[in-house]
Amino acid sequence: MDDIRIEKAIFEDINSASGIYDAVHDYFSDNVNYCFPNWQKGKYPVRRDAWEAIQENSLFILKHNGKIKGSVIIDNKQHAEYRNIPWGISCDDKEVMVIHTLVVHPSCRQQGLAELLLNYGLDYCRQAGAKTLRLDTHYKNIPARHLYEKCGFHHVIKWSVQIDGVNQEFDVYEYIL
Repeated sequence: MDDIRIEKAIFEDINSASGIYDAVHDYFSDNVNYCFPNWQKGKYPVRRDAWEAIQENSLFILKHNGKIKGSVIIDNKQHAEYRNIPWGISCDDKEVMVIHTLVVHPSCRQQGLAELLLNYGLDYCRQAGAKTLRLDTHYKNIPARHLYEKCGFHHVIKWSVQIDGVNQEFDVYEYIL
């Protein structure tokens, strides 16, 4: 593949990073037969999410030939309900990392960029001394589920949670490092 780099995002990256969120929202709304990952334009993910992640030093961007084509947030913020999930490993919160908002521009689908971001995340978490990397995805997001399993994540449970008063179902995954 051409020149591909993954690095921590800086504030100058905010427009490109949040622009990918908008492109993904538009792509899913235009492709009604495709499994929408249950994101809502104007609600999540939005520019504010990228901005906060940059402030917290947890947004990573994938550049392909110098242009941002994907991003992922990697931090140790677990959803409160994660405490009720029967994880494969028990460890302190500081030893747990979580992937949020893994996204690749729709024009770059099927090029292996999401897999590169996931593998980068695994390496990053190992270097940070984490014992496990966790994530969840909407149960209808079949391509994401296949990707996680291909990369060695283990399905833990189907998880139901209320978001904005609506019951949502997610598949929860874990990779023990």
